[in-house]
Amino acid sequence: MLTVGAFEAKAKIAELLDKVAAGETVLITRRGDAAALLVPPTQIQRNRNKALSEIKRFRKACKTGSIDIEALINEDRP
Repeated sequence: MLTVGAFEAKAKIAELLDKVAAGETVLITRRGDAAALLVPPTQIQRNRNKALSEIKRFRKACKTGSIDIEALINEDRP
């Protein structure tokens, strides 16, 4: 990951965008603190797909069984 300061990023934005388009990630800092992260769109899609598959896997693994709502109400459970 390439790290550049905000002033340098402003001066070299076209070059940084070319690097991001080529697949590199660029962290832009302001006074040493992270301010922005430039990532290729394909990386975002990969991360999104991975997160969705993990959520689906988790949902399949969590089985609550059959909950009888009427029985819970009759037991005075909220």
